[in-house]
Amino acid sequence: MIEYISGILIILSALIVLVASIGIVRFNNLYGRMHVVTKVSSFAVLILLIALNLYSLSIVVLLKTVVIFHVLIFLSPIAAHVTAKVAQWLYSELPKSDKKTKEL
Repeated sequence: MIEYISGILIILSALIVLVASIGIVRFNNLYGRMHVVTKVSSFAVLILLIALNLYSLSIVVLLKTVVIFHVLIFLSPIAAHVTAKVAQWLYSELPKSDKKTKEL
């Protein structure tokens, strides 16, 4: 039974990443795309780590996944901030999306 719950959580995480990838294409600038990537990646990894913990039922795996999640939670906003600063430095104004992304 636990294997089925873990499988459902893995499929849910994959669907969340799929919806996020569609959202990345739909947003018209770098800052909106970064917002989608940082929020959704943390949530999808959290669901995957929960599925891993349910499947393994081990304290060692639980501790490792907690450390992985905390590192992700702390480093994801920092990476997004650095990327935004570099984009602000490179582009004086926001880059516009092309016609192809607006048709989606």
